[in-house]
Amino acid sequence: MNSGRGIIFGRCRRSSRPLQVVLRIVHALTGGCRSLLAASRRDESLAPRPHESRQNRGETPLDSLRCALRNRCQPAPSSGPYGNEARNRRDRRRGTIYILALGVTVVLSGMVLVFARNMRTESLASANRLSYAKADAIEQGAEQWVLAQVGTYQSDALTITQIPAEAIQVGDGYFWLLHPNPVTDQVYMAGIVDESSKLNINVATSAELTNLPGMTPTASDSLLDWVDADSTTRTNGAESDYYEQLPEPYDAKNAPFETVEELLLVNGWDKGLLFGYDANRDGVVDQNELNAAGAQTALEDANGNSRGMFNWLTCFSHEPNTASDGSVRVNVNSASTSGLNKLLTKKLSSGRATQIITRIRPLVAAKPGAAFSSIGSFYRASGMTITEFGQVSDYLTTTAAKTLTGLIDVNTAPLEVLETLPGLTDSDAQTLIASQSPSNDGQGISWVFNAISPGKAAAISSLITARSFVYSADIVAVSGNGRAFKRVRIVVDGTTLPAKIIYRRDLTSYGWPLPPQIQDSMRSGHGVVTGLFATPGNTQVNGLPQ
Repeated sequence: MNSGRGIIFGRCRRSSRPLQVVLRIVHALTGGCRSLLAASRRDESLAPRPHESRQNRGETPLDSLRCALRNRCQPAPSSGPYGNEARNRRDRRRGTIYILALGVTVVLSGMVLVFARNMRTESLASANRLSYAKADAIEQGAEQWVLAQVGTYQSDALTITQIPAEAIQVGDGYFWLLHPNPVTDQVYMAGIVDESSKLNINVATSAELTNLPGMTPTASDSLLDWVDADSTTRTNGAESDYYEQLPEPYDAKNAPFETVEELLLVNGWDKGLLFGYDANRDGVVDQNELNAAGAQTALEDANGNSRGMFNWLTCFSHEPNTASDGSVRVNVNSASTSGLNKLLTKKLSSGRATQIITRIRPLVAAKPGAAFSSIGSFYRASGMTITEFGQVSDYLTTTAAKTLTGLIDVNTAPLEVLETLPGLTDSDAQTLIASQSPSNDGQGISWVFNAISPGKAAAISSLITARSFVYSADIVAVSGNGRAFKRVRIVVDGTTLPAKIIYRRDLTSYGWPLPPQIQDSMRSGHGVVTGLFATPGNTQVNGLPQ
């Protein structure tokens, strides 16, 4: 049964209708028996009895004595009106008793069957409720597990996304964290998702949106019209005048998105564009989903969008404009170079600090407050080596803003998201994917300048980051006997500690999201099946789920 917050396998309907039917039969039989007994008593009261008291018939004691003596010598009449009547009364009483006994037996048997059925139904319902309660508790435990991981590693997205998240046991149940496989739509993957690995639709530009696979001009322009503050309609966009003419009218929001699903309100967007064939949003397109969509084959390559754009978009990514150790960053556009000189002296040497500041001082004087559009352009103008830049890049900024929104984490972003960055070719994006490695941890974005040309790296450096503070987890919790499961998607913000959940949505109604072998094995009492999920570090498994 679907209880709103969870699903219990095997429906058990409890109804009092069978008991009502039995009670009606009992009532009918009781009424009939009462009628028979009343008729029998009435007949007996009206018929003359051969052995009743003579005194009651007006005879003298002497007459009674003579009759008694005569009866001792003569048998009671077996024929005649009095004998036949007595025998008929006895037979009628025996039939009445038999019918009563038979009726009571039938009624009691029916009641036993009804009570047994109700007991079985109650037993199944109780077991299902218990299984759901366990699945619900396991899901809540999974939320705390995710919060603990984010609280422990915070901005280290490389570590957080590599943590195994397949069949983690809680009590006698288990939970999984679904992660869309970036390589194929036919292999399940488990893990925490980095929200900064996606394109933030609240700050995305038209060029970035257009570079997404499957994007249409109408969808792109309408998205930008929905999120901007003005009422000016773009060439292929839509503002309130369009939405007010719909059968169920509403206004354009003209404000930031609060969820990605909000795109379904925007002109040009539908479930097909947002979710593709992946109706239950588990990251795998199975044959049933293809049949429902009228498709023949799934798009299994990384450039396909058989799962729509949902996995590439976010509205949650943001990070504080501070260094990873929490210290205040140095603004390289500041008119004063004292802070920069102190940082360079500490991280490099006083001599190198003097050389670097000497090179950039004329640029800062020429454009006070806007000498550098990104720390990448600062790096190219400073004359630092790539190693030196890696040592100081996390401590530099070009803006006084306290929060940076929508930066893309180059350590975890998939190919489709990297291809949205301006000036990058497919080959550049492929190179960045190949260069993503845990060994980049601690280097900031400096490794990007080694992977692609410094000019292209500098051009995108204001749009990228090497860390994340916001993560999502698609939790699937299953009771130990496989009778019930619960699925919830959460978004966790780790910019401040303790980490907190800023978005939560129950997805249980989308149906069973795991490989069918898991459900079959758990329900048959054979335990949980493992080894069916890939990890972010290994996108393949030995066998594809059937």
